Amino acid sequence: MARKRRKVAKRKRQLDQSPQEVLVKALNHPVRVKALTILTERTASPKEIAAEIEAPLSNVSYHVRVLDELGLVEIREEESVRGSVAHFYRAVERPLIHNPDWEKLSPRVRSAFSSYVIETLMSDAANSLQAGLFDQRDDRHLTRTPLRLDERGWRKVTAIQIKALDGILKEQEAAAARLDRAGEEGMNVIAGLLCFEALPPPEPEQH
Repeated sequence: MARKRRKVAKRKRQLDQSPQEVLVKALNHPVRVKALTILTERTASPKEIAAEIEAPLSNVSYHVRVLDELGLVEIREEESVRGSVAHFYRAVERPLIHNPDWEKLSPRVRSAFSSYVIETLMSDAANSLQAGLFDQRDDRHLTRTPLRLDERGWRKVTAIQIKALDGILKEQEAAAARLDRAGEEGMNVIAGLLCFEALPPPEPEQH
């Protein structure tokens, strides 16, 4: 039987919830975290997600609908299958939470959010490497810098990163305006910023 798959116009939803409230509802269940991670990477149906994470379809469908209601995913395509319609979702590109809201989150939700961001970032990098894009440019940035800081140094470094992110987002707006004037599409780019407390280095072996 032939299957017809069609794209669906993006739906705009106005939510009367803060990013923090949306985040808590989205990440307080592991199935939603896994589904959101997958849908950040690609378009997928609840059936495909259920097969990948080995969870019951009815359970996954419910949690994907919750993400849709929260405005974090949207239906991008529909496919007619044996008289029914299969929906294919994709994550909505938008910030989930602002830094001042972080202290309001429980440790469990913080951990879920961090896992979601790190897993997505690692997947982005792996896909770029596999496609031969990661090292294609000789001016791409990649650093790992172990530091030893006091509390004042920690606050200053994180403040520097927040300021850098603000500058990056402003440049994105400027680039969008230039691309629009030039009628060009531009390039897809991932900018990642991390700063976290790490385990101490291992003690040298005594001989």
